[in-house]
Amino acid sequence: MRTRSDMEVKNKGLNALFKELGEADAIRFLSQIRYEKKDYLAIQDKLFKNMSVDEIFEKAKSYSERKCLDKEV
Repeated sequence: MRTRSDMEVKNKGLNALFKELGEADAIRFLSQIRYEKKDYLAIQDKLFKNMSVDEIFEKAKSYSERKCLDKEV
């Protein structure tokens, strides 16, 4: 399966909203979404505290392998 670009995902999502809710309600819905500013570097520091690059790699690899197995079941 081909991975969609971010633009394709946005367009498909917006089309679904407009189709399901109509223009006015879709715009009302979108105006209610708030994007919180987060310090992703602080989150990263907390998440990977005291871990080596090799440990982070192994953790990511293990997670990826589990996700692939979940899709096969």
